[in-house]
Amino acid sequence: MALGKNLTKQQSSENPDEDLAVSEEGVKKEGKGEHSEREHSESINQEGEGVVVKSYQQFCVFKSGREEYAVSINLVKEVVPFPPLAYVPQMPDYIKGMANVRGNIYGILDLADFFKIENTTQPKYLLVLDVDNYQMGIAIPDVPDTLMVSDDMIESLSASRLKSTIGQKYLKGIIKKDRRMIILFDILGMISSDKFTVVS
Repeated sequence: MALGKNLTKQQSSENPDEDLAVSEEGVKKEGKGEHSEREHSESINQEGEGVVVKSYQQFCVFKSGREEYAVSINLVKEVVPFPPLAYVPQMPDYIKGMANVRGNIYGILDLADFFKIENTTQPKYLLVLDVDNYQMGIAIPDVPDTLMVSDDMIESLSASRLKSTIGQKYLKGIIKKDRRMIILFDILGMISSDKFTVVS
């Protein structure tokens, strides 16, 4: 089931996070409301000189290893229970194999292995990405969340600050939400690179 049909975009509010529920049919969001990905909220500044407009983006947030990651919700097709894998010889460690999801074959990525982060959790769900002719699934241990983020909550990262990080060129920034630090990364740049040969 396509994401646009079963995971509608949520309204901006004081508590924009909403839970997702996964069934055999895919991911479903608990709640109502539908609108575009980018939203604007308006507030009067302290001087009363006018209106301050904040721009918002909606992300899909999930865990891999000990870290939280975020991708644009528009890149996510669906979330399904983790399927059986067909292991492919001579693939990198971070490609766990291939899976058949509703008749389509996806390469399965483990982000913790890709970024060389210790991971003791077992995948229970598959975050399915299907965009620009690239089909990839990300192994995740829990149901992901949706998160509405204003631009001022995203701190960009320069490569000079992350010289020891594996795959640093795919990191776009850090989302600061309360005490959480969520890694925002360029999944399209990642799966279209030479490191990924399993594409459809």
